Amino acid sequence: MNAEGRFCHWRDRPWDSVRPIQTSFLTGSDAVAIEMAARSYSYRGIQTIKNPFDWALYSLLLWELKPRTIFEIGSFAGGSALWLGDHLNNFGIDGHIYSIDINPVTDVSHPRVTFLAGDGRDLGQTLSPNWLASLPRPWLVIEDADHSYGTTIAVLEFFHGWLEQGDYVIVEDSLSAGKPLQALEEFLMVCGDEYEIDTYFCDFYERNMTWCLNGFLRKRTTARAIAPSFPPRELGEPGLPEWDEFWLNWIDSCLDLYERSPEHLGALAELSNARSRYAHYWKEAPIEDLPVIWQSTSGQIYQRLVVSRFGQRPILPTDLDFLLTFVEYCSGLPEPESAIRTALVAIAYPIPAVDRSVWERIYPQLPDWLAPVVTAALEAWQRR
Repeated sequence: MNAEGRFCHWRDRPWDSVRPIQTSFLTGSDAVAIEMAARSYSYRGIQTIKNPFDWALYSLLLWELKPRTIFEIGSFAGGSALWLGDHLNNFGIDGHIYSIDINPVTDVSHPRVTFLAGDGRDLGQTLSPNWLASLPRPWLVIEDADHSYGTTIAVLEFFHGWLEQGDYVIVEDSLSAGKPLQALEEFLMVCGDEYEIDTYFCDFYERNMTWCLNGFLRKRTTARAIAPSFPPRELGEPGLPEWDEFWLNWIDSCLDLYERSPEHLGALAELSNARSRYAHYWKEAPIEDLPVIWQSTSGQIYQRLVVSRFGQRPILPTDLDFLLTFVEYCSGLPEPESAIRTALVAIAYPIPAVDRSVWERIYPQLPDWLAPVVTAALEAWQRR
C-alpha cells in the first residue's frame, strides 16, 4: 500500500463529506428509509447498527494493523464485538476485544471478547493503570458509545496518555447530533500534533464517505505515563441540551417509519437508543426544569414515543435490567421526585415490566402535566 500522502495533519483536512448525511435525514420518508437500511445491518443474527461500507474498512484496517488489543466503547447488542472476534480468528491475529457499555452484554459470548460494565465518561473506574500497562500492542480504540460530545471527548482524553506510536483510534458516527465531531475537533486542537488522519480509510470510497468523518486516527508519538492537562469542562450526563432540531427531526422520522414498518431493524435500533438517552436525562435534569422540558419539542417527541406501539414491544433483558436498576435508584429519592422520575422513564417501556405495586405507589403523586400521558400509556397497554 502506498503511504505517500496517505497520512495528514488534521488542519490540512476538509471537515465535510461528499455523503449528504446532513440533509438526507430530513428529505422525507424515502430518504429516511434509505439511510435506515444501512442501520439495519446484523451479524450472525445479532443487530450491529453498522454501515456495511464501514465494516469493509474495518476489515482492511484489522488486516493491516493486526491489533492485539481492541477497546470498543459502546457494545449495544454485542454484534460488532462478535464480528471483530471472528475476524481476529479469520486473520490469525492473537488479539482480544474489551467491549465496554453502561449496560454490558450478557447473552453473547466469544473466546476473544470480554464484555465489561463501564461508563465512557469515566473509564478510569473500569480500566486500571496496571491492567492497561499489561496489554499487548498495537491497540485499536473504537469510540462508538452514545455519540455525544461529552462521552467522545472523555474517551479521547482518557486513552490519549496510553496510546503508543502506531496505535489507532476510530471515532464513529461523528455527524450525529450529539456533536462527537465537535469533540474530535476540540481534542485535536490540543493534541493534534500527536496524531495523523489516515485518509486511506476516510476517503476509500470518496472524501469522507464514511460514518467516521476524519475519524481514523493514528498516533504519531509514544505513550506518556501522565496524560496532558486538558481544559476543565462540565460534562454531566448525556442529555437533551446536546440534541438539536436535526436529531429531533430524525427521531420523529424514525417514528413515522416504525409506525409503517414495526419490524424495521433500523427504526427499532434508533428508537431504542433514543429511549435510553432520554432516560439518562430524566434521571439527571433538575426537577424544577422537567415541566418546561415536557412541553418543549423534545418533550413532545418523547410523548409520541411513549404512546407509539414501540413502548409496547417485548423488552430485551438488557433493557429490563436497566429499567429495574433505574426504578430502584428512584426509590431512594424523596417524593414526589421519586414518582416523577420513575414514571417519566417507565412509561416508555412495557407497563408490566415495572411491578404493579410501584405504579400504585407513584400514580397518585404525579403532577397534572405528567399524569394524563401516564394514564394514556396505562390504558393503551390494557387495550392490547
